[in-house]
Amino acid sequence: MSKIIAHITDTHLGDPTAIDRGANPKKNLKAILDHIALDKFDDIVVTGDLADKDDLPWFFEKLENYKPGFKITLGNHDIFSQVIPFYKNTKTEGEDELYYSHEDEFYKYIYMDSSSGEISEPQLAWLSQEINTLKHIVLFVHHPILGFPTGMDTTYPLKNRDTVNDILQESRHNITVFCGHYHMPDKRTDRKITQYITPSTAFQVKKNSPTIEINTNSFAYRIITLEENSIKTSLVTNFYDRFTQKSG
Repeated sequence: MSKIIAHITDTHLGDPTAIDRGANPKKNLKAILDHIALDKFDDIVVTGDLADKDDLPWFFEKLENYKPGFKITLGNHDIFSQVIPFYKNTKTEGEDELYYSHEDEFYKYIYMDSSSGEISEPQLAWLSQEINTLKHIVLFVHHPILGFPTGMDTTYPLKNRDTVNDILQESRHNITVFCGHYHMPDKRTDRKITQYITPSTAFQVKKNSPTIEINTNSFAYRIITLEENSIKTSLVTNFYDRFTQKSG
């Protein structure tokens, strides 16, 4: 068994935070999709902060053209009622939130909605049931669940992440989390959880800073390679129109 997923996050199409600083989120996303198209990927997952309302049609048309059946989660810049009319690839388990799961032979994939800045009570109850599996869990969510000292974590953390962490630690097997939100690369572990933060396709935030310092010099996506008994990742980063790949 081998499965390769492209993880994209924080595309921020139409966001003045990027555009006013000279970034071009649409151009960046298209460059990433063109780069992805050069290899064989089984899926694309975009973990939130997708686009302003007027750019949602463009976003979904482009993604569907490149990878029909692609997956999404919602971030704090996304509004369920605006996004869901364009997203027909899966059925959500919530009435006004987008969360769902599916499985293959060796893995269970869980997609969570943190657009409110926290994980809702109905979603927490659903998650408690979903982790009852003998398979390794791969979880996609916008907000990081494991925090660390940085300006983004101080200002915009997932409000009830400790509760989420407690639920995930009840899993029978290890859980690998892929997320975004902080606009920087990071890997860390806490007992059964290994968490990877993928940088934004629009703009980055300085990691080792107590304040939010934005730069637009790079954009990136992550390659996730799933084997029967292993998960490997690498970051593909574009600096000044050149892509480079690095494990981690």
